[in-house]
Amino acid sequence: MTIAEMKHHFTHRELGIQGAVGEYAILVPLAQWEGKLCLLFETRAETLVGHQPGEVCFPGGRRERGERPVETALRETWEEIGIPPEEIEILAPLDVIQDISDRVVYPFLGTISPQGVDRLAASAAEVKNVFFVPLDYLMHYPEEVYRYTVSAQVDDQFPYERMGFPKNYPWRTGFMDVPIYEYEGHFIWGMTARTVRWLLRELRAMEGEG
Repeated sequence: MTIAEMKHHFTHRELGIQGAVGEYAILVPLAQWEGKLCLLFETRAETLVGHQPGEVCFPGGRRERGERPVETALRETWEEIGIPPEEIEILAPLDVIQDISDRVVYPFLGTISPQGVDRLAASAAEVKNVFFVPLDYLMHYPEEVYRYTVSAQVDDQFPYERMGFPKNYPWRTGFMDVPIYEYEGHFIWGMTARTVRWLLRELRAMEGEG
């Protein structure tokens, strides 16, 4: 193996994220509903075994090989709630998310046209319902956040002695914030709520700049 062969290999491969067990993309959709600027959410179908059935989320799904993340977000939105890409304007990519299970998620902020809202048609196989939450409601929602602690559970056979480390080695631990938003009987939480929280913080900072 030569340096030239290494260069050819690494310059002709698609860049990824180390340790990622899957790459996903979501649309964070803004739309006008009943005269208010809203975020659109969906509730997953109860039949989606193993895919957090009955929970609230944004449209999105797993990235397919050769597909750009933004294409994934648009495709999944069309498949899940019937809005075609031409009725969506992508405003900007948002910060990438990597969760504790090493899933990588690419969020995209976008707007749905009035014609796109009229074409809403949830896929019964994937979506239980779709609902809108006014952005102003979320901006003024009293913050409700809980903490999820992540601790190290190390294999009993780990070779501390052979490596010269004490058995009480101070492994890193961590935590994850779990925000919750409630709206008309819907509970938005988990990664979806963390994305909402991040967006709201950016919007408040933008207001402060004005």
